[in-house]
Amino acid sequence: MGVDILGRGNNIIVGKVGEHIASDFLKKRGYKILQTNFRTPFGEIDIVAKEKEFLVFVEVKTRITPSLGSPHLSITKIKERHIIRNALFYLRALDLADPYWRIDIVSIKIDHLYNLEKLEIIKNAVQEE
Repeated sequence: MGVDILGRGNNIIVGKVGEHIASDFLKKRGYKILQTNFRTPFGEIDIVAKEKEFLVFVEVKTRITPSLGSPHLSITKIKERHIIRNALFYLRALDLADPYWRIDIVSIKIDHLYNLEKLEIIKNAVQEE
């Protein structure tokens, strides 16, 4: 299967480009990247970072197709639950007792040549109920 410049069939490439853009952006904003692509039984944490006293779990949403709206809008309630489960699993796996933590979303739009068009960070975007 060939590369489709419209974004269909290359979601992995688009996702990796977005994660790279997000990591660079976060570093410039003072975040320290601790891990990327941390696998859990519930999925994957795109980026684990530290910002000041907060441990931050970052979900990166990247889109190449402008007609679908802002990338972060694709996060459903079910996806939010998975993100929270991933974060809690990480905290237990590393035996981190009661750190300050939050979940941020980095929403990225790129063009068909993978150039950044728009980036938005939403801090504390997903919260435990």
